[in-house]
Amino acid sequence: MNEFRESKALSEVREWKAACAREVEGLDIGAAVRKRLRDSAETARKLGFSPMDRTEKVVTAVAEAGEAYNAGT
Repeated sequence: MNEFRESKALSEVREWKAACAREVEGLDIGAAVRKRLRDSAETARKLGFSPMDRTEKVVTAVAEAGEAYNAGT
């Protein structure tokens, strides 16, 4: 038996992770990774972060799926 109560912050993180998992549960791993990368890029754009100028750090392939990834789409 756990003698410590789970913090509200940890409970919120667990709920957030479960919601994220539900968003991609029907997708194969490659499609799920691409969705997360697109979502991340969109969030960064909305928050005013400029795209990276140095292309050597841009993800160009989804390793799990062996598929090419275009950071611009």
